[in-house]
Amino acid sequence: MVTALSRDPAVRLAVFVDAGLVSQVPTTFQLLQGQLEMAPFVLLPDAGDDDRYAGAPLGHPLLRTPLVFWEVGPDHLRIGHGLHAAAESLYRHLMFVFHEGMPAYDLQLIQTVPGGLATFRQYAQDIEDGRTPERARQRKRIDLVVPEASRYRHCFLEPGGWIDQAEALDYPGEAEVAAFLRPEFMSLVRFANYCARTFPRQPLDLPLGRLPGHLLELASRRFRQPAA
Repeated sequence: MVTALSRDPAVRLAVFVDAGLVSQVPTTFQLLQGQLEMAPFVLLPDAGDDDRYAGAPLGHPLLRTPLVFWEVGPDHLRIGHGLHAAAESLYRHLMFVFHEGMPAYDLQLIQTVPGGLATFRQYAQDIEDGRTPERARQRKRIDLVVPEASRYRHCFLEPGGWIDQAEALDYPGEAEVAAFLRPEFMSLVRFANYCARTFPRQPLDLPLGRLPGHLLELASRRFRQPAA
């Protein structure tokens, strides 16, 4: 039986609050503002995209995107903080989308799901082993879009790998984030803290009539920044 995930930020982020990693839970409105600013950074491909997928039969974005969408479902098209995504969508995303370094944001999203990391570990291991006909078919489809997919899965599964690191709350620091990326958008914990300390908590906290312009300014901020 699939249990619906809570949409309450306080419930979903409690694991990080309890660990002392999130100092103040952002409101839903603060998360909305943060995701408007973050969306262009997530949507636009970076210069290394072609290199990461080189060698996969369907590595070109025009070829792999339809397959990834078919596998992940509508959640693949959602833009934002990710707390609205189904747990299964998160697991599928991590298997079908190649991540060059530890995907801290996505793993932290999984940690907001009760038992999420354990379930994801078994999910990835079942694909690696081809444990069932369905998982064996998934493995073949992953091989079409992810180069050296077995090696990639082992980054999650090996002792001391990405899942073990997430369980230990051991995530990459800001110094390990590429210079052209925004550190607060590479970690759910950093994103939550950034939203809570940066943005108005509620729409009424803004001057009257300022809301539309404020939201537009956030959504277009990347395009108005000077190139690095």
